[in-house]
Amino acid sequence: MIRHVELHVLIQTLIAAEQGSFHKAGTLLGIPASTVSRRVRSLETQLGVKLFERHRHGIRPTAASNAFFKPIRRILDELNTVLINAKTIARGKTGALNIGLYVSPSSGHLRMAIREYKQAFPSVDVQYVEGERGQLMERLNAGSIDVAIVAGHFRSGMHDVVPLWSEKILVAMAATHPLANKATLKWDDLRNEHILLGRDPGPELRDHLLSRLNASGDLPAIRHSHIGRDFVLSLLDIESDITLLYEADTGAQHPGVIYREVADNEGPSLVPYFACWITSNDNPALQHFLDLLRQHKGPQRQPRHRRAG
Repeated sequence: MIRHVELHVLIQTLIAAEQGSFHKAGTLLGIPASTVSRRVRSLETQLGVKLFERHRHGIRPTAASNAFFKPIRRILDELNTVLINAKTIARGKTGALNIGLYVSPSSGHLRMAIREYKQAFPSVDVQYVEGERGQLMERLNAGSIDVAIVAGHFRSGMHDVVPLWSEKILVAMAATHPLANKATLKWDDLRNEHILLGRDPGPELRDHLLSRLNASGDLPAIRHSHIGRDFVLSLLDIESDITLLYEADTGAQHPGVIYREVADNEGPSLVPYFACWITSNDNPALQHFLDLLRQHKGPQRQPRHRRAG
């Protein structure tokens, strides 16, 4: 039966009931009272229910119609809410956004960008996925995340990429470590150190370190472990190791651990950040997030040594 009942007829019938008159309903709707009356009569015939008692001064809902109008009003209110929500989702005001990260948002531009996005679009459900770069790219290709924020250099492949900002590479160590006495470190200072690196971006930081050192000289002892950055940092005041990390990862405090900038003759060592997504992803919430990321885009100093991976 629902296929044969037109929505505008239901709405006009409800308005007639609220106004108590076909004439008043027609005036409110901008159509003749006879049109409202005819449509209501047709609805009564379809339903097999008399909805109104007609009299000289207007109309009066029947007992049967009172039971009919109440759920119809609720359904129309819910439909109106659905339509409003659909419009806000289309505008990116609500909906969902899945962000893939292997760098921490504990400080820096990334943290500021996410904070500003949450303030501008508080009704968007933002979910975060942490993983290694390869895992994030697989999830991006599968559509389970909308955007991946990565650092360093890579082949974009099927992904769209926007360059963002650059951040420093830092050295983390125990406050009692001999290098802690230096305000700024040179890459050569790391030649005889024991360096502990975790999973992504550990391999990239290793390559960056080795590219800065003269292969003919001493090289540090590098130990890899399949652990996250927080786990690595928690070990530094237990062992004599140091580690490398991106500036964004320094927001969280770890007892007994300090950070030192590492530089060369050209100044601080910087790494570029990128946002990756799939062009066919038409999620409006994603587009707003990308627009905001572009606002944080700053001048990038490209490292002398580039690696594709």
